[in-house]
Amino acid sequence: MESKKAVPYGSWESPISLDSVVSKSWKLSSPRANAKSGRAFYTERREAGGISIIEITDNGLKDVLPAEYSAKSSVYEYGGAPYAVLPDDRIIFSNKDGAVYILNPDTRAASRLTGEPNLRYSDFDAHPTQPWVIANQEDHENDTPTEVRNYIVGINTRTGEVNRLLDTADFYYTPYFNPDGTKFVWLEWNHPDLPFDAAKLYMATWNTDGHICDIQLVAGKDGEGVAEPRWGPDGSLYFGKEVRGYRRLFRILPGEQISNEVVVDGLENAEFGEIRWYQGSHTYAPLSERYLAACPVNAGVSQLILIDLNNGSWRRIGDASILSEVMLDAVARLDDTAFFVIGAGTTTAQTLYRCSVGESGSISALRKSTDEEFEGSLYSVPESLVISSQESPSRRIHAFLWPPHNPKFEAPDASLPPLIMIVHGGPTAYTGLGLKLRIQYFTSRGYAVLALNHTGSSGHGQKYRDALFGNWGLVDSDDAAEFVEYLVANGRVKAGAAGITGVSAGGYNTLRTLTRHPKTFAAGVCLSGISDIKRLDEATHKLESDYADHLVTPPGSSKEDRERNLRDRSPLYHVDKIESPLLLLHGAKDFVTPLEQAQKMANAIKARGGDVEIIIAPDEGHGFSQPHNARLWLEEEEKWWRRTLL
Repeated sequence: MESKKAVPYGSWESPISLDSVVSKSWKLSSPRANAKSGRAFYTERREAGGISIIEITDNGLKDVLPAEYSAKSSVYEYGGAPYAVLPDDRIIFSNKDGAVYILNPDTRAASRLTGEPNLRYSDFDAHPTQPWVIANQEDHENDTPTEVRNYIVGINTRTGEVNRLLDTADFYYTPYFNPDGTKFVWLEWNHPDLPFDAAKLYMATWNTDGHICDIQLVAGKDGEGVAEPRWGPDGSLYFGKEVRGYRRLFRILPGEQISNEVVVDGLENAEFGEIRWYQGSHTYAPLSERYLAACPVNAGVSQLILIDLNNGSWRRIGDASILSEVMLDAVARLDDTAFFVIGAGTTTAQTLYRCSVGESGSISALRKSTDEEFEGSLYSVPESLVISSQESPSRRIHAFLWPPHNPKFEAPDASLPPLIMIVHGGPTAYTGLGLKLRIQYFTSRGYAVLALNHTGSSGHGQKYRDALFGNWGLVDSDDAAEFVEYLVANGRVKAGAAGITGVSAGGYNTLRTLTRHPKTFAAGVCLSGISDIKRLDEATHKLESDYADHLVTPPGSSKEDRERNLRDRSPLYHVDKIESPLLLLHGAKDFVTPLEQAQKMANAIKARGGDVEIIIAPDEGHGFSQPHNARLWLEEEEKWWRRTLL
């Protein structure tokens, strides 16, 4: 057996390279299938940039979208749900230019169907027998948060005709036809509410002329957090709804109006269905009158299960090593006995699987999100940690810890590793524990990495999520400091060698924590972060234009309290408290968190003689998603940690 080399933490040699993380890895999403023909597709981010549509065939995978196109939506800025499969197996998709195209997957020919410079489309669903597709349309003719308009529209795939069907709500999500095309459902909500607890589920009758009637409210009148409406092949309507503190699964049988909970014993604290800023979440799929595949999440950990609707029993498919993180647009029915799922496990990177049900059910990998093949012994396996706060308010705080690990190296005796704390965006999203090569890049070099699911993270129940509202910039920042202090006190990481980083709202937490707990962290890396909440509130896009009020203003606050909170919680006005080096990265084309948020922060720190560096990517939007910018981000981040933590 080869002996380990004794090398200081942070300086271990690793086979996981920049190329491994960026060039040889890609994101998989949005499986879709035509149950009648059996043809199925999914999306994959290209190495050169853009998003392709890939067909799953018996002979392997086939890229059906020419390189000059990209299946991308920018509705609500975050996008999502960019395509659908038509009954004849053609594909309708939103292109990067905002127009709607029809793609023939056999010839790879794409033709423009409709589009105008001010219009965007997403969330497509095809009628089973008529040439109509329903979709979300967003009109930017007047491009301000108060004047951007959203509609549910019908698009005729033969003529390109577009009918606006619904126009009274401020926001719409997930329109879906029932199996025979006589009904369709959707979610909607209005300013100043948020979708997490205010989205309502409606149903309407579809007429053959492409119009609707008989609109009725199905669920959501009492702030029930309705999410992910989905039709079963038998005509049952399913949806998630918050009851008893968690989002549970409900079903309305064909011909009935009363919903009943799908009782799943042993998973009372798990959440079924999700609603995010990204559209089109698919985390469960009704397969038949009897079976339903679902990916409930409990304390940030997912599992894939098959539910027998006849008796309420369920069984797990795949273990935690291959499927313990399934989120967003990840599950699709193929037929009564098969479905697709995209997910990651503790030692398996994101992978597209085909699953079959029955006594001899199987799961087979179709596409991995990386070309790299490393020995499993190289990977750090995450630990689920829950700690009790030492400061008020009394609370439990959740996180996943990846210890430093490399089978060829060990650190000198009595030394402890530096820590990189990652804070997710949202700020009401969460980080799962699936294998991510970006995290393993650091753990295999001798860093400990902790993903903080602070107070307010979803996937942990309604109470945990809602505790952030009115307290953003306080409790979440304190959670970060509490976890570092816990790890140091328990001898898990080196004192004075913790770095904090995050994207978007995670970037805000990074900045806020460096001002609120200046001696806890040795350095920070902030990507697309928020420094001035008030300015963001004035300049942000429509979807999140009410978000800041909910996050920083407790109910019943006066206008003066609101203004004071917006300023007090903004890191820009507390740069005098920052003692640690700070790296800022930002896209020049970021319309979610405008570039000025980073520039003003950098200028303010420089004016005080602080240690700050800003890197601007001229061709990037919110977050560094383009491969060359993702490489730049990782390269600069590692340099920063080596300078400040080692």
